[in-house]
Amino acid sequence: MHTRDLPLGNRTPDSAVNEISLRERRVVVTKDEDFVDSFLIHRQPYKLLLVSTGNIRNVELELLFHQNIEQIVESFDRYDFIEIDRTALIFHF
Repeated sequence: MHTRDLPLGNRTPDSAVNEISLRERRVVVTKDEDFVDSFLIHRQPYKLLLVSTGNIRNVELELLFHQNIEQIVESFDRYDFIEIDRTALIFHF
């Protein structure tokens, strides 16, 4: 689900995204570090994948996810907060 598929689209407040994530047990995938603060303070969203690549072409981002998706999925069984950058997966919690 993408925020643009929600009733308020990309204007959906972070708090609403967090509520959906908790209710439906969804991972929030974002570049927005505000979600990191929310996760550290309130343990919301349910699970978090922070994309810390900086500016990157979509094709490069897709390749990065393609190369790491299996490990990301498996790692969410153990961790609630994972970060991906251009060279590594970082497991926080």
